[in-house]
Amino acid sequence: MQVIGIGLSNIDLVAHVRDDFLIKHKAVKGAPRKFDDLAFARLRAELPQYDAIPGGCAANTVCGMAAYGVPARFYGKIGEDSFESLYRASFADYTVAYDVPAGSEESSQCAVLVTPDGERTFVYTHGASWDLQAGDIDTDLIATADMIVSEIYMFEFGQNAEVAKLVFETAQQKKTPLTMKAMDQDFGRRYAQKIRALGDANILDLLVGNHENLPSITGTTSLDDTLQAYKDWKCDVLLTANAGGAYFVSGGEVKHYAVEPVKNPRNTTGAGDQFLA
Repeated sequence: MQVIGIGLSNIDLVAHVRDDFLIKHKAVKGAPRKFDDLAFARLRAELPQYDAIPGGCAANTVCGMAAYGVPARFYGKIGEDSFESLYRASFADYTVAYDVPAGSEESSQCAVLVTPDGERTFVYTHGASWDLQAGDIDTDLIATADMIVSEIYMFEFGQNAEVAKLVFETAQQKKTPLTMKAMDQDFGRRYAQKIRALGDANILDLLVGNHENLPSITGTTSLDDTLQAYKDWKCDVLLTANAGGAYFVSGGEVKHYAVEPVKNPRNTTGAGDQFLA
């Protein structure tokens, strides 16, 4: 099989900080938040030593699948800057095909703020990723893929949501399994109706998120109410709840999978992406 990932081409700036750093910059612990360019530049200037690591949810997931021997390709826009060679080399290391031309904007960046408890908080800004166009994607390769892994952010890629339109129409026509990861509460609320419609139309096969993000789509608050709400959905739903394990909702039934908690996690960045892989 071949899996195709479509999502943000982020450069993750991974830094270890204390909780007061999050408070100072009004970052929401454990959640993603978009900053404008000026606010992000100020935060980046005050970061302690950090590692620049290629990232993005769909990108991480297909790299994880490739590590298991699954042929993979990724579509995401990187900037024509100092990060470009790093990003391309990372995909080559995982044997993931990546040949999207660089864009004129600066590469999209995400500050991954890791606090002493191992929790990670995301602060991101736009950049080149959001300029991915339908013309950057080989339609024939999308049409022959065995699986597509996407992100909720894809709704706003390119002009007039052309990337999302291309992916959804192709998945529907070719009956290609489509997975979407929801990792942003604001986007969840904004696109809740469209995501539900994709499931009802049998275009979306699997919706993935955690106990904080998936409730934003159903308008619920508690874990139990959220799981109950997803029992009515036609697509499958995979919900992770940190030490609480994972829940798989399919065909009106909920299955719980317990995990053995890690007492002192050093850094949980990318854990959900590799779990999905």
